[in-house]
Amino acid sequence: MQPLKPRTIFWDWDGTLVDSFETIRQAYNAARSAFGLSSWSLEEAHANVAKSGRDTFPAMFGENAAAASDIFYSTYNRLAPELVKAKPGRAQLLRDLIDAGMMMAVVSNKRGDILRAEVKALGWEGYFVALVGSGDAATDKPSLAPMQLAASNAGVRLTADIPYIGDAPIDAEAAKIAGLSAVLLAGETHSREALSLAGEGVRVVNFRELPHLLIGKA
Repeated sequence: MQPLKPRTIFWDWDGTLVDSFETIRQAYNAARSAFGLSSWSLEEAHANVAKSGRDTFPAMFGENAAAASDIFYSTYNRLAPELVKAKPGRAQLLRDLIDAGMMMAVVSNKRGDILRAEVKALGWEGYFVALVGSGDAATDKPSLAPMQLAASNAGVRLTADIPYIGDAPIDAEAAKIAGLSAVLLAGETHSREALSLAGEGVRVVNFRELPHLLIGKA
């Protein structure tokens, strides 16, 4: 596999850099149970959680969307400080990328204020030149708007030289819309087989392959 050695990297957040889906699952289940919907397993959360809350809640809860959102976020914010952790190897890789002179940004469907709080809690603020979450742009991922905002904040143009690294098909869709290169991490929230259906030109790798792909590090 030929190393990309990009100058700029855009990252997804949940399931890619941090292990947060158990917290997300419990928060969704609190809201779902309040309105008579069945609880999700972790696998069901992986399969069903992709779009932002402001896009998901109206479709899932209808007229109860605002109340469900309140339940979700109060539950998430209560659980997250104990449960949300960096995924293994991510902190070291981010340090290696910074040392290699790469500039990085995050584009996530997590609410922007929560995204920035989690980055701060991990001590990762110095790794990223832009942090864009749900609500920061006019529309959320997979639309073009959050990628444009991240690029503007980072002072770069959206080109295929920038990889967008995520864990789910929606990340490949977002990358294609923005004209970025899609890199999906297999075995995080989706299988390699599922991610291979994301379309032509999408690189599907496991995390162990990522240092080599990005900087040629074994």
